[in-house]
Amino acid sequence: MLGLYLPFAGWSQKADTAAVAPPAERPGFFRRTFLGDYPSPRTAVILSLALPGAGQVYNKKWWKVPIVYGVLGTLVYSEVVNVRQYRALRDNYKWLVDDDPTTNPTEPPYNQLSAPALREYRDQWKRRVERNTLGIGLAYFLTAADAFVDAHLARFDVGENLSGQLRPSLQPGPGGAPILGIGVSARIGK
Repeated sequence: MLGLYLPFAGWSQKADTAAVAPPAERPGFFRRTFLGDYPSPRTAVILSLALPGAGQVYNKKWWKVPIVYGVLGTLVYSEVVNVRQYRALRDNYKWLVDDDPTTNPTEPPYNQLSAPALREYRDQWKRRVERNTLGIGLAYFLTAADAFVDAHLARFDVGENLSGQLRPSLQPGPGGAPILGIGVSARIGK
């Protein structure tokens, strides 16, 4: 007979309930993330990089989420269309220049183009695919940057104690002639 034996050690202690404090609990993820230092720019960036738009939801800027998904969705759709067209041009160009008459393009408009023209169109679509890929990456990181900046500026003071004034000023210019200028003075706080 085969068995598994685990050693068990136990002890008891008589506790004075008045002297024993409950163990200090580390706050959970939800409490740290949403109730602690809210809004945290770091949390906003991490959420936005994990799922585009999540940083905007965390910052309670719900109206930005459709914009984020509209831009990213449009770019991804454009990428799919561009890649399909590029692959069709690439394959038809290969068939045209492989010196095998049985693999020449048969579909219009590919069968009506010469090899140099087909190569030029292929290269144009390849550039479109590359630019679109860069656009997707840029939009992804701009989403995270927007979430970071929005969380960082959430505590920015825009109270009544901020004021600014424009003041005209005269300053000596070249040759001692006075130059009229405008000075800007800002008072921050009390």
